Amino acid sequence: MGILLLLLCTLMWSFVSILVKATSFSVDSYTITFFRFFLGVIFLFVFIWMSKRKLKIYWKSKWIWYGALGKILNYLLENYGVSIGYAYEQILVTPFMTIFMLLFSVFYFKEKATFISWISVTLCLIGVILISWNGLPIQDLMQFDFYLTFIFALSAIGASIHFMSQKILVERMDAGDMNLSIFLYCSLITTIPLPSHAKWTGDFNEITVLALIALGLITGISFLIYAKALKNVSFLMAAILGNSSVIFTILWSWLIFKEPITKYVLEGSVLFLIGMSLLSLPSSKVLKPKKVIKAS
Repeated sequence: MGILLLLLCTLMWSFVSILVKATSFSVDSYTITFFRFFLGVIFLFVFIWMSKRKLKIYWKSKWIWYGALGKILNYLLENYGVSIGYAYEQILVTPFMTIFMLLFSVFYFKEKATFISWISVTLCLIGVILISWNGLPIQDLMQFDFYLTFIFALSAIGASIHFMSQKILVERMDAGDMNLSIFLYCSLITTIPLPSHAKWTGDFNEITVLALIALGLITGISFLIYAKALKNVSFLMAAILGNSSVIFTILWSWLIFKEPITKYVLEGSVLFLIGMSLLSLPSSKVLKPKKVIKAS
């Protein structure tokens, strides 16, 4: 059952950039970000209501707010990057996030990284360079692709901060209440500048509506499914299956949007899949925290 849930999460995540690209033909990236949070909150609320338990909204912990701001940064830049570039380039967020999470583990959580950890990060970096380069002339790379890679790197910082908040808060809060609180504040914060930033970029059709609903569903439900799956399978299996969404994203981009998938993209993807799998091995990191992080 756990493996089936992980495969479901993998497939859901692999469609994110495809759905964002589809909606970008009708609405701007900021509006997409707002609807991902707004609809995600609705789906989460319905899920908690159907589970027939008391709803709790947390706001006093600083990590709730750090998680919300990190996720806003992540979605804003991820949606913007996919809107102006290829859908498959969103996979750059994953290796960058792997790198930042290792750095956070070492310098913030005071955990000890091993030689294998640094090898995995090196492989991720080489994979990012290959995908960003994609065989383009240097002048084209510097004019656009370097900028796009920078956008996804910043997006990965936001995703890493959100992941840190979950790591700290999940020991004290129910996963559903925690995610609902974070996404609720994300929705409220992004609502404030919405009137001045929202604009139509094309015809608002049925595909746009369905894609936005699907993005909200993935935002609201996938994290809960993933947390439940982790209780039934090893972390290594979860990491490998979760990272395999990269492969599906590339496949959907080629099949649906006919995006050019070159050997550089494939080789780079293989390298950072290997890197992330190495980082998931039990021997890749020895946890030796020197301080206790409080969720306050």
